[in-house]
Amino acid sequence: MIRYILRRLVLIIPVLLGAIIVVFTINYFSTTDPAMIKLGISASDPVKLAAMRESMGLNRPYIVQLGDYIWNLLHGNLGNSYVYSKTVWELLAGRIPNTLKLGLGAMVISVCVGIPLGIAAALHQNSAIDYITTTFAVIMNAMPGFLVAVILMLIFSLKLGWFPVSGADSFRHFVLPVIAAGIGPITQNARMTRSSILEVIRQDYVRTARAKGVAESVITTRHVLKNSLIPILTMVGAGLGTCLAGSILVEMIFNIPGMGMLINSSIMAKDFITVQGCVVVCSVVVALANLLTDLAYAAVDPRIKAQYTAGSRKDRKKAAEAAEKEANAA
Repeated sequence: MIRYILRRLVLIIPVLLGAIIVVFTINYFSTTDPAMIKLGISASDPVKLAAMRESMGLNRPYIVQLGDYIWNLLHGNLGNSYVYSKTVWELLAGRIPNTLKLGLGAMVISVCVGIPLGIAAALHQNSAIDYITTTFAVIMNAMPGFLVAVILMLIFSLKLGWFPVSGADSFRHFVLPVIAAGIGPITQNARMTRSSILEVIRQDYVRTARAKGVAESVITTRHVLKNSLIPILTMVGAGLGTCLAGSILVEMIFNIPGMGMLINSSIMAKDFITVQGCVVVCSVVVALANLLTDLAYAAVDPRIKAQYTAGSRKDRKKAAEAAEKEANAA
């Protein structure tokens, strides 16, 4: 298992490096000059502008600036904001908790609501439950997240007055934003769970278990759900990135001081170093979510775990064959 974890950790490095290079390159070739943003009205003085560019290292070649930025990241330095005169870490410190509350809350309700809906729809195929769940999933999946957020705000905040309109001071402030950010992942999890379970139900070993007289509850838990988890785990792992991306619009609508608000304000102010820092943090969170998903794969499917057990290739092949037999026997 340690071998598997180490391999997945190593594979995270090129992903993060690629994200850093892409966002840095986009900002580097932007027509906006960071020195002009930092100087403000004094940017009209060419002498001051040249001195500022020199002090910020903007006159150096692209590869040198990129290398320095990556080197600073390795030491935990995300840079200094051009606009707010603070380090990017200082700007993020009070905003990351709000974004994580919103993103993780949306992911939790998407799992707790979406997966049971998908299971119920699959186990009652072509019934009223199936039709209602499928129709709900299709309609809500077609609605943009910001539209859902506005509708929730109009009904439950402005009309009924049950929840605050904006802010992040208490639990009640996060109820509507979490629902708005989680509606999309709920429908995706429901549809994926339904499809995965229906595919497994049609397998020969499920029909064999029924022919042997095994209880339907045992077939559902030990055979159907267990063998349909891989696609579901994939959707859940990808759902965290979806929730984080969707939280940007939700934060703006409900005026939540999170990373989404910071990214938006930094883009408007052309504070690209802050945007880079936010993208790097989001990339790390998504990469860690994917790592947890891969570890869940190994825990659910012994064949994946057996591929990275210690020993020779022959030993690993034998372990994989044994795991295959164990999975088929289950």
